[in-house]
Amino acid sequence: MKRIAVGQLLQETNTLNPVQTTRRHFEVYGLARGREVMDQYGHTEELSGFAALPELLGESVEWLGLLRARAWSGGALAPGLLAELVDSFTAPLRGQRVDGVLLSLHGAQSAAEDPDVTGALLAALRQALGPQVPLVATLDLHANLTRRMVHSADVLVGYHTFPHIDQVSCGQRAAGALTHLLRTDQRPKISAYKLPLLTNTDGRTTDRGVLVSLWKELVAAEDHPEALSTAIYMAQPWLDVPELGWTLYQAYLGERPPLDPERVAAACWQTRAHRQTPFQRPEELVPAALKIPGRPVAVSESHDATNSGAPGDSTLLLTALAGTAIPGGGALSFCVDPQSVARCFAAGQGATLDLEVGGRMDPYSHPLPLRAIVRTLGKVQYTLSGHGGHNLPVDMGRAAVIASGDLTLVLVEETGPGSSPRLYEAVGLDPRDFKIVIAKSPEGFRQDYEPFAAGILYCGAPGCATPFLLEAGFKSVSRPLYPLDEISDMAQAGWAEELMG
Repeated sequence: MKRIAVGQLLQETNTLNPVQTTRRHFEVYGLARGREVMDQYGHTEELSGFAALPELLGESVEWLGLLRARAWSGGALAPGLLAELVDSFTAPLRGQRVDGVLLSLHGAQSAAEDPDVTGALLAALRQALGPQVPLVATLDLHANLTRRMVHSADVLVGYHTFPHIDQVSCGQRAAGALTHLLRTDQRPKISAYKLPLLTNTDGRTTDRGVLVSLWKELVAAEDHPEALSTAIYMAQPWLDVPELGWTLYQAYLGERPPLDPERVAAACWQTRAHRQTPFQRPEELVPAALKIPGRPVAVSESHDATNSGAPGDSTLLLTALAGTAIPGGGALSFCVDPQSVARCFAAGQGATLDLEVGGRMDPYSHPLPLRAIVRTLGKVQYTLSGHGGHNLPVDMGRAAVIASGDLTLVLVEETGPGSSPRLYEAVGLDPRDFKIVIAKSPEGFRQDYEPFAAGILYCGAPGCATPFLLEAGFKSVSRPLYPLDEISDMAQAGWAEELMG
């Protein structure tokens, strides 16, 4: 029987968000240790894929649970939290023998003390394990690979889909990679090719867009018998840290990687200026939506996307929605605003209130005065499966549904998935009844809304997840970096190279 250490640390960091992520944010989504890691969460996300390991190995597995720590996307980890998390992962290994390690990580996570949380954790685990114990970790497709990450893990296995719907199969592929390492005691070679390239999500999903053929080639390459992992990591673009950029990663057993790194990197680089999304400014959004027949028109509020780590309380689009007549069903949106939720609960259902909504956390907007009626009071709790999670329990706390003119607004206490209509359904609202429905997601919301939406629009404005990257004010990234710098040749960026060098 093999003894396998298992854990999860998932949170995508947006360093432009001034609200730091604390231990409480992880508690909302569930902290688990020891047996609880697989007993309570072994059916969720990548952990459910890890559960295939006994079948792949052909023998029983004893799981040594390290830590399961999950938080929704947000600001950098608060001071002291990284050390606490690293200690929680490494302490169970002291004096223990394990045959291998499986980890579910994000890969684009930053802390007050260290811009590379994933690298810090992997390095600490490697030190605790020694050089011989195989360590395999999964990463989000928007991970930002660093030298420390590549050097510390034997294999890194990434999502192959965006919108992200392959959490389970990604975990299974990681379990398959670990199975090979355990059976053969053979370590793969690694090719990790860094590009000085930063893009928003515009036109770069895996099911359509400018790189769809390359994504298919990437997935097919991993079926090669000598390939343990092939992935392109596009990097979370709102992460102001050194070494930020795309990475082509391959873990392989032969003499050469399945895909020629220079050819694939050049193919990615050639698309650097690709733009296909017509972003509407907030004042343009309602007129554009009203021109589309039918309902609902699903709108990406990209600049305040909670899926991308923005605070979720921007009032730039809210102001436009609240100040405009919207025939055909009005508008439906949500706002993370615990103070206004508390006022609504104190006043009670049916009360009319003068509120100052949102704009407290988002540094690009201000609270919006609204005279509103409290329609209903409740909670936003549901299980998310699809883009952003698999069997993931979501708890966004208490919720107040308020109405002001043609705007219906769901006020919530906690951040959470901005891509799913389940948020609105949890408080008894059907998005199909509204002319305009807001999703705080740059692109993944299509997975849930496109099947029934009459149309889809994208709103762009200043914000912690603005699609206009030149407006983001990066200070810490390695330079030169496209599009912050005008570079025509990747070779001009000496810092972007093979990460194993």
